[in-house]
Amino acid sequence: LGEDFRVIEEGLGGRTTVWEDPVENRMSGREYLLPCLGSHWPLDLMVLMLGTNDLKARFGLEAFDIAAGAENLVCMAKDFFRKVGKDTPILVLSPIEVAEEIETLPFCDILGGSSAVRRSRDFPRYFRQMAERNGCEFLDASDYAKPCSLDGLHLDAESHQRLGEAVAAKIAEICSDHKK
Repeated sequence: LGEDFRVIEEGLGGRTTVWEDPVENRMSGREYLLPCLGSHWPLDLMVLMLGTNDLKARFGLEAFDIAAGAENLVCMAKDFFRKVGKDTPILVLSPIEVAEEIETLPFCDILGGSSAVRRSRDFPRYFRQMAERNGCEFLDASDYAKPCSLDGLHLDAESHQRLGEAVAAKIAEICSDHKK
């Protein structure tokens, strides 16, 4: 993005959108979002990419439910932005699809095997609808990145690079449009 941008990365492995994980405590984005926004305020843009961990079998969620969890976070952020008096754009990324080979890989049981593949394929549809409904920008991460062959879930270096370039281009576009 260049010197004109300061990126604050707040990723955390295992974080869910809004669901409390009975095994991995304190991983809900709902509990973390508002303190995070407050501590980093002011912001010119918020990027949200959560949902993969919501695929865990113990939650029993479909892609529609996971997008609804992300929508809850978008609404919380928009409410925060209204209260502080700044119309801050939000870029929503739908998570990447889980690899078809997941049944032979380490996260198979945690994600519920082939059902995670099916459910993750629905991410772009529901996340796009949610973004449009809430006036957010949207990017389908699966258009740029695929899961690595080691676990069928996480990005390899090449996919990180491609997705990073796509997100950077989208951010530059959003910031350019927002200044007009």
